Amino acid sequence: MTLADLKNVKHEQIGKLPVVILPLAQWQEVEAILEEYEMMSSSSYRTSIAESRRQIKQGKGYRLDLKAGKFRKIRKP
Repeated sequence: MTLADLKNVKHEQIGKLPVVILPLAQWQEVEAILEEYEMMSSSSYRTSIAESRRQIKQGKGYRLDLKAGKFRKIRKP
């Protein structure tokens, strides 16, 4: 779904508020985009990613080995 698709959606009036009715699948697409936007615009999220990358470069990062069920140290890139 694109912004152009959203602009073409018909809206109705309930009381004084406009209402838009979307199929559930389309709403879930919109909701996922909104959640991603909120995450990316969060300064704490960006800080957390930067800190994780720094730890991986220093060899301090761990990943979960699903087969063994244990954490393994991430090798330096």
